[in-house]
Amino acid sequence: MKMGKLEAPDTHYLSGAEGWMELGDLPSALAELELISEPFHNHYDVLQVRWHILNRMEDWEDCLRISRQMIEANPELPQGWINHGNGLFYLRRFQEAYDTLSPVVKRFPHDEAIPYNLACYKCQSGELGEAREWLERALKVGDSKRVKKMAATDPDLMPLWEQGVKIN
Repeated sequence: MKMGKLEAPDTHYLSGAEGWMELGDLPSALAELELISEPFHNHYDVLQVRWHILNRMEDWEDCLRISRQMIEANPELPQGWINHGNGLFYLRRFQEAYDTLSPVVKRFPHDEAIPYNLACYKCQSGELGEAREWLERALKVGDSKRVKKMAATDPDLMPLWEQGVKIN
């Protein structure tokens, strides 16, 4: 379902929700989203912000519901798929997360977040060889310096570093 472009005042409410989220006031962020015109509650950008608020609230089931809506609304955009995989990951459903995200690698070959997240999923599943391969793919696809910096402090990848795995 394609939707029109968000316009004022809805764009202001969306910005307000992002601001409240950045300040850590998640109930106010959600309240701000409710001010958006009803037809735009399911707009992709609104769903994306709602997902991030719910993610911070650790409401994984609602994150899954929102990410499914994102995929249905715009299957050609990677973020809904990534969010859905991450929602499953946060529920510790590592194999489901992997099974959700791995098929879309081919659809979004230049998105570093997909192989990066797959590395995290495999790492937390104890499959360190595959985790390393996915991480190396993320380094090739994305900004390798930024990916390396992020990976070095990512707790989801710690099993790799504890095993002394080196990345190129």
